[in-house]
Amino acid sequence: MTDAQPSARPKREVPRWRRRLFRSWLARVGFLFIGFFVFVAAFAPFIAPYSPVEQSLRATYVPPLAGLSLRGPEGRLGIWVSPVARTPLGELQVDTSQQYPVRFFVRGEPWVWWGGLLRSDLHLFGVDGPEKVYLLGADEQGRDVLSRLAYGAWISLSIGLIAVGIGMAVGVPLGAVSGYYGGRLDLVVQRGVDIMLSFPGILLAIVLVATLGTGLTNVMIAVGIASIPSYARLVRAGVMSLRDREYVEAARALGNPDRHILLRHVLPNTLAPIIVQSSVQMAVAILFAAGLGFLGLGARPPEPEWGLMLARGREYLATAPHVATFPGLAIMFVALGFNLLGDALRDALDPRTNR
Repeated sequence: MTDAQPSARPKREVPRWRRRLFRSWLARVGFLFIGFFVFVAAFAPFIAPYSPVEQSLRATYVPPLAGLSLRGPEGRLGIWVSPVARTPLGELQVDTSQQYPVRFFVRGEPWVWWGGLLRSDLHLFGVDGPEKVYLLGADEQGRDVLSRLAYGAWISLSIGLIAVGIGMAVGVPLGAVSGYYGGRLDLVVQRGVDIMLSFPGILLAIVLVATLGTGLTNVMIAVGIASIPSYARLVRAGVMSLRDREYVEAARALGNPDRHILLRHVLPNTLAPIIVQSSVQMAVAILFAAGLGFLGLGARPPEPEWGLMLARGREYLATAPHVATFPGLAIMFVALGFNLLGDALRDALDPRTNR
């Protein structure tokens, strides 16, 4: 008697929405932008060649790629950098008689990251010599723009995540309870939401920051509070469309408490619009935080926050446009990435889409 062959386990079918998402070019571009900035934020000390607050007054306003050459002494190929400095009259001087090689994976200034989980002195690139390389130029105090952008990615993404978390933690329960019970409770909650919506989002954030005080923590709280009305309205509409469905009535007839019905039967069916809203709200939160930093209500100098960098750079647009250009591009691309991902998620999770 032969042993029966074990039956092969059936392959788990990939959900249709996930297949639609992976086929969407919007999602691919959005994931590319977001993945790039998440990687930069996660490994900022490794990517940044220098400290974001390290100054070199002799290198103020140095333009991008200044002093770089692809040929070194005796015509050797590679990446070489020559000493660069600004004269008191603002002229750029490059001492081509000295050239130092740019190396990858070099030892440099020690750094600590992720609350002490990562400790090293390894950097992606650096100069084998006493000079510095400014791939994206230097700002008005001679600080490396690339290093400040890398560290600023962590700040901007953290603001977006925490602000969205605050908006969801408060707005989703408010909208769910308001839409499920209705009546006077719905009236009171929605009038409060109407009052918050009567202010433009950025204006509400400005009022909250002016009340709470400047600083990154208060910016996160203010932007998070400003996002509560959008979540409350969205979840309320979804819950009101589901509360009278047959499966909800059946769960109610079986004696399940309202909390169980909301958590197990109603809210899971509103996750799709919440996910899409969260992706779009990440872009809005980052833009709001950058706007507050631009107005001087966000991070405080010398924090490498993109909005603050953009505000400081606008004063030097005529002499050093790169100081404001690169933070502006970073804000634009990270917001574009989340917006593209939100559009792709909306199309993929829409049950009426047959692609």
